Amino acid sequence: MEEVSLWFETVSSAASRLLAQLIEYLPTLVGALVVLALGWLAARMLRSAVRRLLRWSNRFFDRRMGPERAKAIRFSPTVVQLLGNVTFWLMILIAVTLATRILGLVAFSAWLDRVVAYLPTLLAGGLIILAGLVISTLARDLTAATVTSARMAHAEVFARSVQGAILVMALVLGINQIGIDVTLLIALIAILAAAVAGAMALSFALGARNLVSNLIGSHYMQQHYEPGQTARIGDYEGEIVELTPVGIVLATDRGRVTIPAKVFNEAPTMVLAEVQGHD
Repeated sequence: MEEVSLWFETVSSAASRLLAQLIEYLPTLVGALVVLALGWLAARMLRSAVRRLLRWSNRFFDRRMGPERAKAIRFSPTVVQLLGNVTFWLMILIAVTLATRILGLVAFSAWLDRVVAYLPTLLAGGLIILAGLVISTLARDLTAATVTSARMAHAEVFARSVQGAILVMALVLGINQIGIDVTLLIALIAILAAAVAGAMALSFALGARNLVSNLIGSHYMQQHYEPGQTARIGDYEGEIVELTPVGIVLATDRGRVTIPAKVFNEAPTMVLAEVQGHD
């Protein structure tokens, strides 16, 4: 009987101590729950505010730039929902961090503190990339309009090149701000840019080869021929009507024919009759 009494006293003492600790810890627990509830309310309000701000910015761009031009930089409904949810969960994370600190969960709160401390850096990097996206789109439209107004060809190519350069620069700056080493990325971009530039230079050289040959041939052709002469150039024979910067125009029996000037260096040519009155 004594053993039962002793066991009962031990259990009662432990239960009393546990109840006392629970009562003592209750204000802390209530405080943590209040912080979580307030954080949840604040997160919902911020999510709604971010979504409204993004929708307002869409309407602002539509009014300022017109629906067609603003279409490229408008926030889609999916992006609006995504950014709103990201804001919501970031606020929840901050609330959980405060609650764990109130509860005295040292190890977990220390980890959350490091995560929360990293958020401004992550946010700054994301904002840099987002700003680069908006600026690159505006620069693309401005470049396309400028090149088109100057009546230059390949306006879209110039515009896309400017947009790509700004996007790459913003991406590198944003990733660097986040804290990721971009040395390898910069090296890869430099190699890619050099390869693209080399390919463009080679393409231009190959494409301009005929033009250069015609320019050189025209230079020497104008020293030996002049309008009014009758000449045989390659398989064509007729009167020289015009000497152009890249060729020669003959009036033959079958009509006018334009011969590239490079033929002067590649095929036999002959003057059959001089211009009347020409010594």
